[in-house]
Amino acid sequence: MSGARAKAILKLTLLIIILVPAIYVLIFHQSEVKNAIQNINRLLQGIDPGLARLLYVLTYVAGTVLLVPGVLMSFVGAVLFGVWEGTLYTWIGATIGATLAFLLAKALGRDFVDQLLGGRLQALDQRLRDHGFVSLLIIRLVPLFPFNGINFGCGFTSIRWRDYVLATAIGIVPGTFVYQYLFATVGRRVIDEGLAWSDLADVNVLLPLGVFVAFGIATALLARKLRS
Repeated sequence: MSGARAKAILKLTLLIIILVPAIYVLIFHQSEVKNAIQNINRLLQGIDPGLARLLYVLTYVAGTVLLVPGVLMSFVGAVLFGVWEGTLYTWIGATIGATLAFLLAKALGRDFVDQLLGGRLQALDQRLRDHGFVSLLIIRLVPLFPFNGINFGCGFTSIRWRDYVLATAIGIVPGTFVYQYLFATVGRRVIDEGLAWSDLADVNVLLPLGVFVAFGIATALLARKLRS
């Protein structure tokens, strides 16, 4: 085994050691994750407002790297800080966390991907390098794709760091706002009373869902236009 291949495998092993425990917890201990989020919510409610905001951002950053579902963390931010502040703090935490996850994957997994593929996807990789911003922006604009998976997956490609950060920072704004609006308007009621079927007919639920669908359609049309 060559030294380069051994080094790549060693890096990949380290990445797996970091991610596997997080994946295991998310699959087999979802209730514990939800309880932890609720505990964070109660903790942040009882401390200085400025410190609470800083801790929320830092928690979101760490949670993104550790694959904690962003929806759960966003719920906490919306309930605590409302639509506008919740959107701002969630956007900051998600952008920083996504960037760290990308850099971690690139540092520990990129060499292994190069060794494994042996240049067989060089054309695709070059396209991502040349047009990474537009390609990733389209994906980010539709918050249907797994956010955490994209963060690490992009790290295995040659997309430029600048393109990745800009596309992420711009592309997650609409989805972040939609989620924060939804959670801020009905989140407290869900916590206090639970989710009822009648809640799904609430205008505060239908409006963000309508915006969500509209962005999906607009992004699909944009992607088709760029391919033509």
